[in-house]
Amino acid sequence: MLTLSKALSANQARTYHAREFTSEKQNYWSRDRRGHSEWQGGLAREWGLHGSVADEQFARLSEGQHPVSAAQLVKHQPARTYENEYGKQITSAEHRAGWDATFSAPKSVSVTALVGGDDRVRDAHRESVRVALHELEHYTQARIGNVRAPETTGKFVAATFEHDTARPVDGYAAPQLHTHAVIFNITERENGQTRALQERSLFQSQHYATSVYRSELAMRLQGLGYEIERGQHGQPEIKGYSQEYLEASSPRRAQIKEHLQEIGRDGAGAAQVAAHRTRDSKDILSREEVLERHRELAAKFGNQPDHVVAQVQKREHKVEQQPEKAVQQSMTYSRNHVFERSAVQDERSILQAAMDRSMGQATYSQVRQEFEQRVQHGEFRLVERSDGRAAPQYTTAEMVRLEREIIGLVRKGNESRYESSMLVSPVLRIRIEDAHPELSKSQLAAVDDIFLTREKIVGLDGVAGAGKTTTLSVIREGVEAQGYRVEGFAPTSRAAQKLAEAGMMTSTLQHHLVKGERPNTGGKRLYVLDESSLASTRQMHEFLSRLHRNDRVLLVGDVRQHEGVEAGRPFAQLQEAGMHTVKLDEILRQLDPELKEAVEMLARGHVAAAIESLDIQGRVHEVIGRDARISSIAREYAASPENTLVVSPDNRSRAEINTAIHRELQKQDIVSKREHTMQVLVPRQELTGADRSWAQQYQPNDVLHYSRTSKETGIGKGEYARVLTVNGQENLLRVLRGNGEQTTYDPRRQMGVSVYRADEKAFSVGDRIQFTAPNQELKIANRELASIENIGTNGSVRLKLDSGRNVEVRVHGFPHIDHGYAVTSHSSQGQTAERVLIHADTELGAKDLLNHRMAYVSVSRGQWDAQIFTNDRDKLVQALSHDVSHKSVLEPGQAISGTPQRIGPASEHVLERSMGYGLGL
Repeated sequence: MLTLSKALSANQARTYHAREFTSEKQNYWSRDRRGHSEWQGGLAREWGLHGSVADEQFARLSEGQHPVSAAQLVKHQPARTYENEYGKQITSAEHRAGWDATFSAPKSVSVTALVGGDDRVRDAHRESVRVALHELEHYTQARIGNVRAPETTGKFVAATFEHDTARPVDGYAAPQLHTHAVIFNITERENGQTRALQERSLFQSQHYATSVYRSELAMRLQGLGYEIERGQHGQPEIKGYSQEYLEASSPRRAQIKEHLQEIGRDGAGAAQVAAHRTRDSKDILSREEVLERHRELAAKFGNQPDHVVAQVQKREHKVEQQPEKAVQQSMTYSRNHVFERSAVQDERSILQAAMDRSMGQATYSQVRQEFEQRVQHGEFRLVERSDGRAAPQYTTAEMVRLEREIIGLVRKGNESRYESSMLVSPVLRIRIEDAHPELSKSQLAAVDDIFLTREKIVGLDGVAGAGKTTTLSVIREGVEAQGYRVEGFAPTSRAAQKLAEAGMMTSTLQHHLVKGERPNTGGKRLYVLDESSLASTRQMHEFLSRLHRNDRVLLVGDVRQHEGVEAGRPFAQLQEAGMHTVKLDEILRQLDPELKEAVEMLARGHVAAAIESLDIQGRVHEVIGRDARISSIAREYAASPENTLVVSPDNRSRAEINTAIHRELQKQDIVSKREHTMQVLVPRQELTGADRSWAQQYQPNDVLHYSRTSKETGIGKGEYARVLTVNGQENLLRVLRGNGEQTTYDPRRQMGVSVYRADEKAFSVGDRIQFTAPNQELKIANRELASIENIGTNGSVRLKLDSGRNVEVRVHGFPHIDHGYAVTSHSSQGQTAERVLIHADTELGAKDLLNHRMAYVSVSRGQWDAQIFTNDRDKLVQALSHDVSHKSVLEPGQAISGTPQRIGPASEHVLERSMGYGLGL
């Protein structure tokens, strides 16, 4: 895999070169104890750099100078300290020399090359690094200035140093084949001007380059006769090694992993910090001692490297493959995978997913060729955007069609608005409105506007806490009095349940779509789709396509809150395209004036001002240390648990906070100290639909729940099964069903599968819980909250739902519960509490989870109070300002290559309006 360091200063680069990159202690397994080094990159070729890396040339490039003439190519600024406008001392960074990009071979590859002594494997690693670096170079960008977008140059200069030992643990350096590629902070623009690199493009290409390296390495190893299997993290591993031996050969990895567990962190960035903090300060053993210790270790596990290499030499060299079929399947998988959750995707993401799927079956070049052929055939469409991105972006022909047709359906449905009647007649409108003096001025205006509308499809966009449910209740009353049948839908069962409070029949949007198209009876219907921002382009298209002549639609939502998991943003896109939209912009939820002002700022997108205001109000708390911060949240919750909600961005910290609150409440005798351990199911939310058709994405002991019956597999609707084995090569799963039978099947043949991992959690009487799946029999929505009133000896749990109902569940039969003190920001949407406590860790590995939508949704949950607990007050604004909005294919001012200039009168009109001219609705 590839890991990238933070930028190295010129002094660091020179020090590393002398102490690390060229050190003999890094190459115990090399015959001459000297590591292989070489120049890479387009600039290296232009400047005549080839062969081994010379000290003087390395030093000059570290200073931003030409390696031959020593001319200064990049302006060199020394570090300086100054006082900013707020009186705070700031020290600028000294000249950035470059970045250390380290390619590490999988452990089985390292021991085969080094301990097994097969130099061909070392060559395979070296060649794979060259290909990966070449592809990484394609996305090199020049930093033009703070105002101007970076320019993609596709050129850099890099010095590579090959090492064969890991950092020592207790003086012992384990075998670890890896290559340091120092990418210097110099690139060249098209006009010949030299500039510093834009480092963002390097980090954005990190996972892509990893996939290129792995893809090339797997194919080369198979070409040498080795059998390959996919490792836990997707890396190609050579078959023939026990996990125990590989772990014993990786004391450094175990050391870093242990430190990460101690500090409660994960992710590549945290691993780099842990690696630095756990460096062995002891003297390294001598060459002879190190090699002797590894020979002893190999002998203890049966000399596996020798056996693996010997087997290859005996085996008849024959590799039967069908790369054409494999690469076609991988690209289809990639298309379905990456475009399930995004309408527009970076070229690297598409290629990366295809390489991961075809690893060991096709080369990188074959994957690239298949992609380019599909671009030429129009399956992938280039999206023209001038925003300084390093890689081109693409969408699919299908997504272009869906977005155009959605806008077309709204336009066509509203064409006859001047011939249509008002939704509610004037006389009835006045009577209904007069009967509801409780409506605010904003609510009354919204009701009036919707009653007056003649359009078939209209929107109601309301800020969080504007009283949409009350407004919809009055709208429902008036429309029903006009003779319409009102039905409500929402993308989630919890939102559908909330919509039912407006007095209408509701179900999930998915349930409505599964039932298929209804016959046209001629009756008048009003469909209300709540939380429309959570609906995907595909769902919205199917929903609108089924409307009959007398059907009318009210799309309700808030474009500022969270968007759906799947691709598209149709609610926002239709508003941008000119759909008549009624605004509900007066906040009623917040009863504290200062808090209300902060929420209003967030609703307007003024994140920095809102956080500054909350900080001045004493509502932002900086608590250093993860454990200390989580403990602070738990104590704050326990001080006043009634009507308090905790919001945390990621599931890991949410679970940790739940456990901490559970313990704190036990300590204060608010929750029973007697615990009942139960096995629950945690959804594997990272899996896409395409993943669920690929056996390799499953893991032994995954628990599967089937929502559809399959005649081919014999598995019935509602069954649970546990994964026993995974056969990635033949794409087969072997599962153990609830009746004790074992069934083997291709996951492409079984639809409607939810994937979980089993976990054990301790519950007590008095605990707050949330449901992690809907239960139609008990009429329980996903993410609905409840309190435990009793836990029976037979495993039954009596609950009091927040709605006031009492239900009894048997966890053994419905293992979809979790603690409900802390919820994710997405789950909190639609909830209201007197007080909300928000966990905002700026060092979170999944950076996208901290964003402006999370800030708006989380803070707006509280009626009287909102408290933010963070690790770094200074970085909080930047983290919560992060934009994660979905992209539309048809955006104002955007062109899509491969589409005809004229696409027919009706379609052309739709496309023109979608480009920012409005639908004229």
